[in-house]
Amino acid sequence: GLMQIVFFQNCRGTFDKQEIKDQPVKPYKLGQPFFTLHHQINLSSEVGDKGGYVSDIVMMDDGRLVICLPRQSRLLICNTDGSQADSIHVKGTPLFLTAVNNSTVAVTLYYSVCIEMYDINNKLKLKSISVPGMRYMSDIITINNKLVLCVYNILLIIDHQTGEVVQTIQTDCHPGRLQGSGDRIFYCNNNTLYWYSYTDDRHHTLTLPSPPSRMTTLKDGSLYVVCSDGSVQHVSSDGKQYKSVTTMGFQKLKHTLISYNSKQRKLITKHEREDNRCVFNVFYEE
Repeated sequence: GLMQIVFFQNCRGTFDKQEIKDQPVKPYKLGQPFFTLHHQINLSSEVGDKGGYVSDIVMMDDGRLVICLPRQSRLLICNTDGSQADSIHVKGTPLFLTAVNNSTVAVTLYYSVCIEMYDINNKLKLKSISVPGMRYMSDIITINNKLVLCVYNILLIIDHQTGEVVQTIQTDCHPGRLQGSGDRIFYCNNNTLYWYSYTDDRHHTLTLPSPPSRMTTLKDGSLYVVCSDGSVQHVSSDGKQYKSVTTMGFQKLKHTLISYNSKQRKLITKHEREDNRCVFNVFYEE
């Protein structure tokens, strides 16, 4: 067929459903408002006027935020209220990051074929993982304690402990943004949201009204997808349907970063502002 799956090692069915194990998760109603803006964080003084561009953000399980500042070659770390801001300086230009565990993040850098691992508690670089052929601007996610990134039209599953590629998944496009949910890897190209399912070894598609630019997975496995037209689409956990989100604060989110944490039940967004101030919105789940 069109899709050829090459397994270096059979990892099928190893996905961790820990979040779902903790308690039965009631599925959200698609598009219904269930987040309320709780507070804003203004990090303009920590970031400064120049080079305050934020390329990615992740909320850790303890509520801390890790923020990518590529023009300043550093990761900014702070609490959910913006307090106790601290930095890790990065050699190069950090672009995308993912939480690996409570204290570790993995980062991809602009024009680098390495993944960098950082200890955010001790502000240390733990290791570099070389990935030959890695794209110069690759998104990165963590699923079941493995890292996923893209090399041209291939998704690579990497064991961050050994640095080995344990699986490759062929796609029929160059994946843009990546997101994981349950046993699925979501990726996008143009207006199409694709996902690869481990359960049936197949790729599926859903056409959205506008190209997806950012994604985050919610507690029930559904996704919030920020599109290039500024809309936020709530995609069902089975990836078959979607509805526009009408929650106050979720309209016109063009060029917006978004990150949800199921342990904290909080969602953070950052959109470009005309005044260039570095402001984040923190939403609490109702």
